[in-house]
Amino acid sequence: MGKNINLKTATYNEFTPQEEPVNGKRWSYFNVYYLEDLRNIYYLCDKYVVDSIPNLYRLCVDIGLKSRSGKAWTQRNILELVNALKNFNLISSIEGYCVSKHGLFQVINFNDELCDIEKDVFKKLFLDYCRFKEFHELFIDNREEFDASFLEVNSTPIISYSSSGKYTDHFINKSEPVVNVVAINSHNADVTRFWDVYIKWGVTLGFIKKYPLKPFGVTTTPTVKGLSVAYFIRKMPDDFSILRFVVDEMEGSYVYIPDIIYTVIFKMRFTIEDIMNKIVEECLDDSSIFKPQSTSAIFVNEKEDFLFPKIGNTYITHLLKL
Repeated sequence: MGKNINLKTATYNEFTPQEEPVNGKRWSYFNVYYLEDLRNIYYLCDKYVVDSIPNLYRLCVDIGLKSRSGKAWTQRNILELVNALKNFNLISSIEGYCVSKHGLFQVINFNDELCDIEKDVFKKLFLDYCRFKEFHELFIDNREEFDASFLEVNSTPIISYSSSGKYTDHFINKSEPVVNVVAINSHNADVTRFWDVYIKWGVTLGFIKKYPLKPFGVTTTPTVKGLSVAYFIRKMPDDFSILRFVVDEMEGSYVYIPDIIYTVIFKMRFTIEDIMNKIVEECLDDSSIFKPQSTSAIFVNEKEDFLFPKIGNTYITHLLKL
């Protein structure tokens, strides 16, 4: 595709998070990536008498509880988890660490994946929590309340990148006719880190997909780091035809598969997995419109093979219009 985004002529707006309600300290941001960790700590506060962080830490050590990442916790890690639970109003420290609702999580094994009921609890938190909602607004304008169906139907993809350093701090929410960039102030490091938390939660809960854009041939002027697209997933209708989409939306008689996927993502927000499955299904069912062109796996870059569907032992790289 070879698409270039010219950032030199873009318009820039600053990302403006809400002020912290207490003392200006950014307690409302947290670096908790694993939802199972929050579940497990909440469960301990529900089942045991916990009156301090050292007490909770010793309890974790005594029962051999570790982070989902596999690392042993420190008291600093425990404090981060407890503060996150406080932000969600799930526990209070007024009289010890009291939970807001007994039995919210029924843990059988601390190593278990989240069950559907537990995911529903976290989905509501993801949709309603103020700091998450600030990032929801990047995907859609002028909305105070968010629900899953609204975001699925009405949101738009966001292109993100890092101007410097390791954390994402710029977001492109409009690329035509003029590129519009929303930038996080360099002094707000806690906000840039929280974008990674936001994406991790969104992906874990099945709301969001995020893909790198380099394999699609997308570049920027000037060059930036970590260029990616993120979007709220839209369910593909059963009657959607990928071949008809290519006929209606794309030019040329020899169409590159990653170009198809890129266009479908930005117009329809389907997952790459669903797009590729649909390509294979329709190519096998109906060869009267397009003929798939394939190549051996040795000719496909392993970092880009997620963009090419497979039929048998070969990758489909192009569709040839008949």
